[in-house]
Amino acid sequence: MAESWTGIVLGLCGLSVAVLLVAVHYWREMTRRRKLRRMDHLECWEVMRHRR
Repeated sequence: MAESWTGIVLGLCGLSVAVLLVAVHYWREMTRRRKLRRMDHLECWEVMRHRR
């Protein structure tokens, strides 16, 4: 009986780590998309063009 509980506990720990990794990956992707959306490439181009 103890072996089955050990397997269940280890399986739940593995699943919780996997869920945590997926959540962090999703959060990083959303942050990256938000930052890219905030960048206005035309405005950056105009600033760099007039620096000369």
